Amino acid sequence: MYSLLKSLRLVGACGVLLFCFDASAIELKLRVDDIVAPTFSLRGIDARLTLANPTVLDVHIAHAQFQQHEWRKLTLHCPQARIENDEIACPQGVLESVEKIAVSFRYWPQKHRLELVVQPAAGERWKTQLSWRHDQLTMQLDIDHGKSTRLNTWLPLQDIRLSQGWFEMRGKLEWHKSMLTRFDVLTTLHQVAFSDTAGMRASEKLSGTIKLQGEGKGTWAWHASVDWRAGEVFWQPFYFASGVRKLDAQGLQTAQQVIIQQAQLFWQDIGAINFSGAWDRPAGRVAQFQLSGKALALEGLYRTFLQPIAPVGTLRELTLSGTVDGFVSLDQGRMDAAALSVHQGAVMQKEDKFSASGINANLAWHQSQARDNRLSVTSGMLGKLAIGPFSASASIAADRISIEPLRIPILDGAVNIEDIEARHEKDGWQWTLSAAVQPISMQRFSQALQLPTMRGTLSAVIPQVRYAQQTLQVDGALLFKMFDGTVVVKNLTASDLLGPTPHVYGNIDMRNLDLDLLTQTFSFGSMQGRLDVTVRDLELFGWKPVRFDAKVASSPGTYPRKISQRAVQNITALGGGGGAAAIQRSFLRFFDQFGYSRIGLSCHLSRGVCDMGGVAEAPTGYVIVQGGGIPALTVIGYNRRVDWDELLNRLQRATQGGKPIVQ
Repeated sequence: MYSLLKSLRLVGACGVLLFCFDASAIELKLRVDDIVAPTFSLRGIDARLTLANPTVLDVHIAHAQFQQHEWRKLTLHCPQARIENDEIACPQGVLESVEKIAVSFRYWPQKHRLELVVQPAAGERWKTQLSWRHDQLTMQLDIDHGKSTRLNTWLPLQDIRLSQGWFEMRGKLEWHKSMLTRFDVLTTLHQVAFSDTAGMRASEKLSGTIKLQGEGKGTWAWHASVDWRAGEVFWQPFYFASGVRKLDAQGLQTAQQVIIQQAQLFWQDIGAINFSGAWDRPAGRVAQFQLSGKALALEGLYRTFLQPIAPVGTLRELTLSGTVDGFVSLDQGRMDAAALSVHQGAVMQKEDKFSASGINANLAWHQSQARDNRLSVTSGMLGKLAIGPFSASASIAADRISIEPLRIPILDGAVNIEDIEARHEKDGWQWTLSAAVQPISMQRFSQALQLPTMRGTLSAVIPQVRYAQQTLQVDGALLFKMFDGTVVVKNLTASDLLGPTPHVYGNIDMRNLDLDLLTQTFSFGSMQGRLDVTVRDLELFGWKPVRFDAKVASSPGTYPRKISQRAVQNITALGGGGGAAAIQRSFLRFFDQFGYSRIGLSCHLSRGVCDMGGVAEAPTGYVIVQGGGIPALTVIGYNRRVDWDELLNRLQRATQGGKPIVQ
C-alpha cells in the first residue's frame, strides 16, 4: 500500500489464495497473519470473497490494536460488495463485535484513497477519509452527533467517565514517515455530562467548542481555543456555574518544553487574564510562568477561585467588591515576583465581625529586593465599632515585612499600633506588634455595642504580641482602664482565631472597680464601694467559657459601703438561696439601703458546673454579703453546685432588670 505498511508480513510467501468453483459462484479466500504499522496493528485476518450476484465479502480479524486500545473478534460482513478495477466498495456493511454497527467503505487502489463511514446508531455518523502517497498520509475526520460515551476509552484520565451528551468533530491530520506533522481539529460539545467514581469531579449540560491546531517536525507550533458557553462543572474544591468562558492560547512544543507564548482566559464576572510560560517536560515542573490581569472583579475572583481553598472560618465567609490589577511571576517552580493594586475595594465578613470600604492599595513583592507598599481605607467596622479613615505604609521583602506606625481611629479615640514586623522562619511566618488604645468614651463604646450605658473612659496598653502557626501570644500584660479601675490580662494565648472554634487561655485581674459605675451600667440595683475580680486559668472554646477559677471580693481600703434592697435580692438569686436570713427577711421592706463590711462570691467552673463559695462559711451555706453598719444585712447562698448555663440565666435576669427569683 504505502510506506507505513511496509512491515506487512504474510504467512508463507504472501499468503494462501484458494479458488473454489461450482456451478453458481467463485469463492476466493485470503489469510494474512498480521499487518503492523507504527500506530496500529491487525492480526489473524481471514477474508472470503464470493463472486456472485450480489458479491459478498466477509472479513474476520482476531485482534486489532490502535495505540493503547484493543478489540478482539471483529467481523465485517458486506452483502453487496462491489469489486472493480479502480474501486472496491462495501455500501451496506455490518461490523460485529460487542454490538452490530452499520459500516460502509470505498477503496480506490490506484488513487491510494480509503473512505470509511461508521453509523453506530440512528443519526450518528463517523466518517474517515484516508489518502496516502509515498511517505505522506492524510486523514480527514467528520463526526456527526457522536455519543460522548464512546470516548471513554480514549480519555487521558481513566477514572472519569462520560455519561451523557453528544458532539460534532471536523478534523484533518497529516503524517510524514510515520510522524504526525500537522493537525486541525474542531470539536463542538452538546449537553455533555461526566463524573468520577469518588464524586470529586463532575459536569452537567456542558456545551462549547474546542479547536486545536498544530504543525511541525520536532518543534511544534500550536494554537488552542476553548469556548465554554453553557453547563456546570464541579472539580473539587471548585464549582463553576454556567457562564461565558473563553481561552485562547498559542505556543511551541519540543522534546524538552511545552511553551505558552501568549494566552488569554476570559471569565464572565471576573475579566480577562493573560498568561505565558514554559513547562519543563523531563523535570515535570514549571520552568517559567507569568500571569497578569487588569480591572478584575474582586467579588467573582474570590467566590470562584479563592473562597473554595480558604480554610474553614472567617476567610471563607467574606463578601468582596471592587477591582484589582495583578501580576505573578514564577521561575523554576518558585514565585519570584508579584504585584497587586486594589481600586475602591470593600470587604465584609458575613457575620458582621468586621468590614472595610474605600480600600485602595498598591502592593508588591520581589524575591531578591524589598518593595514599598501603600494601603488606605476610608471607613470600616469592627463588630459594631466604627473605624475612621487610616493609611499604612510597609516595606515587604521575601522573608520580612515591616509596617510603619499605624493609627486607626475608633469612635472618639484611636488604636496606635507600632513595631509591626513579620519574619519568615523555618516553621512559617511570625508576626510581632505592640499597641495602645487612646481614651475612648465608655458611653459611646457601650452604645455602639448596644450594651447598657457605661460611664468613664477606656484606655489600654498592649505590650508585644506574637502570632505564629495560628497561635497568638502576648508577652507581658495587657492593661486596661475602665470603671475607674484597672484590668490586667496576663498569660494570654489564643489559637485558631480566624477558624470556627477559637481557643483562648489567660488570667485576668481587675482592681478597684467602682461599684456605683458598674451597677449603674447594669440594672442590678445600687451598690457603693470598690470591687476586685480575679480570674485564674481561664479557658474559652468557641468564645464560650469551659474552665476558670474566679473570685469577686471587696477591695481593701476605706470607702462608703452601701447596698440597695434590689441589689440584695439579685445577689440572693445568684446564690440560689432564700435571700437574707429568715430573721432579717421580715424587715427588708422597711429599708432602701443597707450597710455591709465585705462582699465576695467565687466560682470554680469545670465540666459545665460552677462550684460556688463566698467570703466566709455559714452553717447552711456560704456568706455572699457580710453585714456591717446600721442597718446591717447578711446574705447567704445555699447552692454549692450550680449549672453554668443556669447561673448565666440568673445573671442575665438580674442585669437586664427582670424580676429576681427569691426562693
